[in-house]
Amino acid sequence: MVFENNVTEYRENRGLSKQKLSQLTGISPSNIYHIETAKTFPYPGWRKRLAEALNINEEKLFPQYTNKE
Repeated sequence: MVFENNVTEYRENRGLSKQKLSQLTGISPSNIYHIETAKTFPYPGWRKRLAEALNINEEKLFPQYTNKE
């Protein structure tokens, strides 16, 4: 299963590195990389923290999860 997301797009649009996003979310840079490349399941808590750090609605960041949990 592929875990599609828009994390890279929104992170880059805000001028954030994976390291800075890691500092803002408490998610390791390697896990952010794996989320962005759809190699790691984006747990609900991670999705929420990423959305908050990027100041974007969680459903826009992770559209495939809208109303599916």
